[in-house]
Amino acid sequence: MSDYTSNRNGEQVTSQNLTPVTASGQNLNAIDAPNVNNPEHVAHHIVSPVMYLSIFGVLMIGTLATVGFAYVPLGRLNAPVAIAIACTKAVFVVLFFMHVKYSSRLVKLTVASGFFTFLILVFMSLSDYVSRAWGQW
Repeated sequence: MSDYTSNRNGEQVTSQNLTPVTASGQNLNAIDAPNVNNPEHVAHHIVSPVMYLSIFGVLMIGTLATVGFAYVPLGRLNAPVAIAIACTKAVFVVLFFMHVKYSSRLVKLTVASGFFTFLILVFMSLSDYVSRAWGQW
């Protein structure tokens, strides 16, 4: 008995044990063997619509919190509170909508290095801003 079934044209398209094959009957698992160890070619994690809706709800609550805190007189803390809420929302977007939470360690390292570079740029800009002699020029 043959391991392959035939379609209307008589071409062998799949095997009885559901091994993917080409139209000529070649085993695709044998052809694509080098990609088995590559984490980017493994089946992707499927996120449920309920998760997306819950993250959307968290982002909307963050937006409402930002607007609400804009009307609260916190003095010098208004900007840090708004930035903290914005950073929290950005973390949710990166982790869930960009699927970094379910990605390989290499992708997580790349995102972390980009964030670290951003922090260096902010620190350097703020150190220049603070070190200026305001009103003495």
